[in-house]
Amino acid sequence: MGAKAKKIELYLHNGSLDGLLFVSESDGWDLGGILYSCPKDSIDILLNDDSCDKYGVYLLISSDKVYVGQSTDLKKRIEQHKIGKDWWEKVILLTSKNDELNQSYITYLESELIAKARSCGTLDCENKTDGNKNNLDKFTKILLDQYLDEALFILELIGVNVFKKGTPKSIINSVPVHTKEFIETRAKKEVIEFLKGKNIALTKNISYAKIQDNKPMFWLNPTIDCLEEDWNLILNDFNNHILTIFFVPAKTYSATYPKVSGSLVTRKDLRRRIDLGIDSKTFIDTRSKLDFSKFIISQIKY
Repeated sequence: MGAKAKKIELYLHNGSLDGLLFVSESDGWDLGGILYSCPKDSIDILLNDDSCDKYGVYLLISSDKVYVGQSTDLKKRIEQHKIGKDWWEKVILLTSKNDELNQSYITYLESELIAKARSCGTLDCENKTDGNKNNLDKFTKILLDQYLDEALFILELIGVNVFKKGTPKSIINSVPVHTKEFIETRAKKEVIEFLKGKNIALTKNISYAKIQDNKPMFWLNPTIDCLEEDWNLILNDFNNHILTIFFVPAKTYSATYPKVSGSLVTRKDLRRRIDLGIDSKTFIDTRSKLDFSKFIISQIKY
């Protein structure tokens, strides 16, 4: 039998696949499936949509890795991840129009997606478990596998290939960097490519952050391992169209909790994550009071 035609309903909030979007198959996705995709810098728009406070599975995505989780209230869980994890650039929500997923369903879907990401080598290191397998009957598993097949199809359709074997580990298609609008909206990988095109020498140990939408501040939570090697820090002030690049020599700082004079501060809940809040004007870390301005090697207007 030949492949069936599909009718896809696709809503683009700003007319672009790079912004907030949601997708459903009209009468074609089991359990009333629906997918939301949203860049981190537009997350408040997504969280203001009451249709997201449902059971479902979420994916935190960067250019080369994915974290898979589940929640009985996706809206609340993603709100927590706004500050709980720093590295992700886009969130995907897999849920249903009429909240037809339940705890057993999302547990199964989470487990399957974790296994797929691990087999592709794209699973975030904090996903330490295989998910919780549960005793669903075979008919329910068939239904959920069909739901998952459609979700994976739509993910590939919108350019998310992290669950597809044999493809480059890149979620965002490579596009030549020419315009300030591109730098404003793109994330770490594309900004690094842009800087290399400007002959800026960078280490492999790089942390990147955009300025906050409502505060003159850059928030980061890199791991303490970054301090053991020469470290580049790239801060993107898209309000003033300036990229500021820092070079911090290896072992310049340690990181502790509680706060110790002369050291950076780690998070209370994740002691291997540094809690950085760098002021966009002074480049002083508000947590440790350490001045990063002395490490600036270049500032580039775009």
